[in-house]
Amino acid sequence: MKKEQSYILAALVLFVVAGVLIAGCTGSSKTTTSPSTATQVTTPSTDQAKSLKIGYLPSTGHALVFIAKERGFFEKEGLNVELSQFQNSADGTNAILAKKLDTGGFGPSPLVFISKGSPETIIGGLMGEGAGVITTADKADQFKDIKNFKGRTVATVRQSSGDIHFRAALMDAGIDLNKDVTIQELASPSAVLDAVKAGKVDAGVVWTPYMEMAENQGLKTVILTADIFPKHPCCRVAVLTEELTTNRDSYVRMERALLDAYKYQTTNPDESVDAIAKYVDIDKSIIKSALTNGHSYISPDPNTKGVEKTYEMLKQIGYINSPVNISEHIDSTVYKQALDDVSRANPNDPFFQNLQAEYQTLNS
Repeated sequence: MKKEQSYILAALVLFVVAGVLIAGCTGSSKTTTSPSTATQVTTPSTDQAKSLKIGYLPSTGHALVFIAKERGFFEKEGLNVELSQFQNSADGTNAILAKKLDTGGFGPSPLVFISKGSPETIIGGLMGEGAGVITTADKADQFKDIKNFKGRTVATVRQSSGDIHFRAALMDAGIDLNKDVTIQELASPSAVLDAVKAGKVDAGVVWTPYMEMAENQGLKTVILTADIFPKHPCCRVAVLTEELTTNRDSYVRMERALLDAYKYQTTNPDESVDAIAKYVDIDKSIIKSALTNGHSYISPDPNTKGVEKTYEMLKQIGYINSPVNISEHIDSTVYKQALDDVSRANPNDPFFQNLQAEYQTLNS
């Protein structure tokens, strides 16, 4: 009887010990998962994928978007991106305002819309510079100096980046836009190119890749807006301000993808041309020339100072008359956060180190 009691007592002790061990293991698994570890973000998985609709124009100015899409940089950031083509910047910007798009880089048009009260915020860029004045070969020597446009007829596309900066350059040279020069506003850069070729105007303002197309057809580029206003902005990436507030993470991810595309474009020009050619229906040799001839400044940097200067030009030439402060509609921190992320991931990469320095120059 005493033996049986001893066995029962031993069994009870073992049961209690086992229970303590099990409870201890369970408690250990709970306490070792700290809040910081639980919320740590690594490479986004497919179940985290966020949808983003991005609008574009069929231009080499949107190269970074095409490369990011074709080379999988959006997917790497956990973004399911749908691209939608537009033929002009106004339609693209209206699509953002109507919430049919999440974002897009539609030239300087967001500045005009913002001046009229549209609730948009500029968070980045795609391309700057990239515009110039073309003319026929026999007239090229006449237009090396901006002052020589006095008394001439020039075709342009109203409110395009090249148009804005060319008009501002004329005014800076003392040329009255209403009295000293005739400016014909046409519907597209291709129409400008045709008007110059046909001799209907003395010169025309176009942008890449139409400058390269013009030269391929025997015309000459006589003035680059970049020579007058270095690193001036063109395609600015804009979003609805309310969407930026509620969906900021998606836009940071997008900027990281564009930064990866930017580096890829500088190191893989031929593959980049192949990606762009899927969206821009022109000869690949022209696309490559547009990417490598130095006429354009391709970068996702928002270029706050350049945007503010261009906004003042819009006032100067009479395109807008608004009390809206454009600085209140620029948020460069989205791009900066993305740049800091890729810089931390690539601490010894001089490419991103240079972009950090450039950010300070263009935005601080």
